[in-house]
Amino acid sequence: MEDYIYQIRSYLPIKFIDSEANDFLKYLEETYLDNIKNNKYQFAFKAFHMLYMTFIYKISWFVKFINKDNSEEVTFRLKIKSDGQAQIQEKKYSIKQMFEYSLIGESKAIQVLLKKKGFHPNDYSKCQYHVDARNHCSHASGKIEYNEKGIDYLISDELKYVERFQNKIKPELKTFIETFLNDNWNKSLIGGDIEHTFTNNNISGKDLEFIIDFALSLFKKKSDNEKVVFQKILYLVFVYEAQKYLEIEKNIFLEKLPMLMFGLVEEMELKQDGRKKKVLVQEIIEERIIPIISRFVDEERKEAEKILKLE
Repeated sequence: MEDYIYQIRSYLPIKFIDSEANDFLKYLEETYLDNIKNNKYQFAFKAFHMLYMTFIYKISWFVKFINKDNSEEVTFRLKIKSDGQAQIQEKKYSIKQMFEYSLIGESKAIQVLLKKKGFHPNDYSKCQYHVDARNHCSHASGKIEYNEKGIDYLISDELKYVERFQNKIKPELKTFIETFLNDNWNKSLIGGDIEHTFTNNNISGKDLEFIIDFALSLFKKKSDNEKVVFQKILYLVFVYEAQKYLEIEKNIFLEKLPMLMFGLVEEMELKQDGRKKKVLVQEIIEERIIPIISRFVDEERKEAEKILKLE
């Protein structure tokens, strides 16, 4: 069961901006592993469930951010009146960052996300069961609610939904990378800037796996103008930085490099300080690409040079 923690970790942000949030994740991971080791399975499940809810909030925030959804999240609460009768009160929350989803309650947060991403209504009750199971072992009921087998089932089921939610955000992830390339192609971004982008957007390792697997329309465009060439170069830098966080043996940068060479011209016009000037594309490659491939092992570096026609 120890492997479960590493499975869900790949779906959670690589790193938060807030150091306290990073400590929070580490604390939950260690709590889970310590309790599994000591056969305290209910407490292990509670820690895992909090990681699961962190994932729910992360996905909810990402979908809201990418879709520019400024609507307030609504929850319902019961107010007991003076006559003892219960009255439903509607309360709206303006979510400004991912952990604020915890304000609207776990069940409601999950239900809102299920609805937004088009899940079947039957999934509502299945996901509600995850919250109920956590509640069952969070109170002094006088008995141990779940053994190892029971917790194994619960965690496995939550992981199934983690994977399903991740698959549902493919459109948002594609929008993210396309927007990033469109907004930043004319900036001289380096590795540190890309890593900062990962952190600012709560990007996970699984997000990066999905992103580098997309067949972008950019790849089909000829490299014959300033914007296309620099978008492709920025994408390659993004891929190079992304691979540092992925357990993939093949060199993704090398695999993607040929798209830069499609229709590549020898010379093109660049706009600088309101003026146009002609530059050799070879100079751009030497400035932006050569520093990256120089870090490759000899065989991969030679292959990159061959693709770039530097031999």
